[in-house]
Amino acid sequence: MTGDRGDRGDRILLSRIAGRDESAFRDLFKAYYPRLFSFVNRRLRDPETAEEVVADVFFEVWRGASGFEGKSRVSTWVLGIATFKCREAHRSRSRLKRASMVATPADQLAAVADERDPEARLVARDELRWTKHRIDALPEGHRKVVELAAIEGEGAEVVARQLNVSSGTVKSRLSRARRQLRPPPRPEKEV
Repeated sequence: MTGDRGDRGDRILLSRIAGRDESAFRDLFKAYYPRLFSFVNRRLRDPETAEEVVADVFFEVWRGASGFEGKSRVSTWVLGIATFKCREAHRSRSRLKRASMVATPADQLAAVADERDPEARLVARDELRWTKHRIDALPEGHRKVVELAAIEGEGAEVVARQLNVSSGTVKSRLSRARRQLRPPPRPEKEV
């Protein structure tokens, strides 16, 4: 990051950081931040998350400076920390995506029954009955997952602990249940 000639200077800064020298840490931060942010952001493609990861990297540099053994350049060591933190961020993001509930599409929100329209209320009541019937017809393990995750809003890890199954099992049951609970196609309105 600061070049081969700068590695000696980086090593000096790192040894000072190991001694808790805050000005050395600021100097290393100024030297590394722009390229480190660019490196992380290219991998995550999310500036906000990249900012958090870079902060984590610098925290690790501050915390682990005394553990630097000098077997590589300082820049390689810092980029290694960044690479590890990027992988963690990817895994974390994947877990959150798999565990999160899917937002209701706008067209379904617009389809909420108008209380003043008796026909819309009847259709909504029929859909609610159909959905309740479909939930009741699910295998018990799937039904419990739907009740806890989709209705009560519990996360996959919490549901897994309550049902004494793995979070992967919770996610697959929820996915299967969602497929079974898709509403039937609505009949086209006559014009």
